[in-house]
Amino acid sequence: MLRFISTLLAEVFGLLIQFLVAFCIGAGLAAFLCWHYDMPLVLSIVGGFFVLGLTLVFSSDDTFFSWKDFQ
Repeated sequence: MLRFISTLLAEVFGLLIQFLVAFCIGAGLAAFLCWHYDMPLVLSIVGGFFVLGLTLVFSSDDTFFSWKDFQ
């Protein structure tokens, strides 16, 4: 039972770190663009959520919009 829980937690934390890194990269790049174009830095969070959404769409095997139809 303990091995099952540790395996499950390892997978969950691995995915959490992957999505956190994707969000940070998106927010960081968006923050740079906001700083460069003199826009409010609060808008950089939108970039983080955009990259996080793309990561979720492309990492999932079963999406609402199936990309396999266009291959």
